[in-house]
Amino acid sequence: MFEYHGWVTIRESSSFEDDDEKLSLIIEDIQNFLNELDWSSGVLDLRAVNGDYQLWIAGLNNHKPTAKHNPIEVLKKVGELAPGSYGVLYVRDSDDIKVFNEFRVHALIRGGLTEHTDPFLSPFIPKVEDDYED
Repeated sequence: MFEYHGWVTIRESSSFEDDDEKLSLIIEDIQNFLNELDWSSGVLDLRAVNGDYQLWIAGLNNHKPTAKHNPIEVLKKVGELAPGSYGVLYVRDSDDIKVFNEFRVHALIRGGLTEHTDPFLSPFIPKVEDDYED
């Protein structure tokens, strides 16, 4: 299984004050990018909340999605389009032999995406699920 849950606050820059005109163009670019993805599984939602734009992404696929529909790649692209953006994405890929039993945390900060170990839900077995019985 490939499970993912994340959010991003969209920012034009790392300054507290966004350039509203630039931000509007960025939001339009992000929305166009999301529309082109034709996201068919899970949640991919961009909307304004109390004056700030936020992106939500979540899903549970049978296997790791192709690059186009990979949530990690989606966050990378959002970081390129809106370099002041920040957020997190939790991913668990049970098919990945190296990290099948843990969530990986991807942090979007100032447009760059970094990967980290998860201290809360990992190791998935036995923290969240019981071990398989033979």
